[in-house]
Amino acid sequence: MIKEVHIIGLGLMGTNLGIKLVEKGIKVSGKDISKNNYERALNYKAINLTHNEDSIYDLTVLAMPINKIISFLKKDMIEINSKVLIDLGGTKEIICKNMNKLEIPSIGGHPLCGIADNQTWDPMPEMYNQAPFLLCETESSTNDAKNIALDFVELINSKPIWINPKKHDELISLTSHLPHILSSALVSTAMQKHDIDELLDLASGGFDGATRLSRTSPNMISDMYLTNDLNVKDLVRDLISELEKIILIEDEKVMINYLSKTVEWRRALANKFGERKLS
Repeated sequence: MIKEVHIIGLGLMGTNLGIKLVEKGIKVSGKDISKNNYERALNYKAINLTHNEDSIYDLTVLAMPINKIISFLKKDMIEINSKVLIDLGGTKEIICKNMNKLEIPSIGGHPLCGIADNQTWDPMPEMYNQAPFLLCETESSTNDAKNIALDFVELINSKPIWINPKKHDELISLTSHLPHILSSALVSTAMQKHDIDELLDLASGGFDGATRLSRTSPNMISDMYLTNDLNVKDLVRDLISELEKIILIEDEKVMINYLSKTVEWRRALANKFGERKLS
């Protein structure tokens, strides 16, 4: 049973996680290199326990950017005094490799939730509700650690899904990392072609929907890309090939047939999972 949790990293994910856990009656301590982040977490009641280095927590959560997690696992593990360690990073293979030899039983984690513009936000602990929470076993994982990870995910009302770290990165490169890069590339193209005032009144919902991910922190997008670049680069090449096929289409029937297949596939996806609200 989880009673005490320590969260390292009190940004969007860590703070809202803390709020969620406190609401569930869990004792939560937190740490962040930013004094402003720590004070915000206190104000939002994401922390209700003073951190004690002698305490043994049931679970420690690394809620930092991907490269910060990797650096922490390599250098700062002496700080961890916990039964189980889990992270929230969006790339898993490289993180799990660094977890493999840890003395503390560790689980790779990735909750599929968040918002596009993560620079300014209000408390939203409900972001974890029904969110798929991907879990990756590592060489340091134990059965007890896996059970604690499952208890943790269920505690915050998310849906646990076990997945191999390599498969995680292959799939997430398509569903998350590539869309972020494409969103930024479309904005970059618009910037080079037109003045913003010229586009302001003409940018429709289509442009807004396709570019909203470019509002994400540049550090976060860079982390995702550079720690999963081989998978993303393969997909970019595939996409370029697909766009070159489209350039060659001149017949209406051929174009309609091409688009109909994609519409059918996308509608099937929506029918199965529902449409998610853009944020």
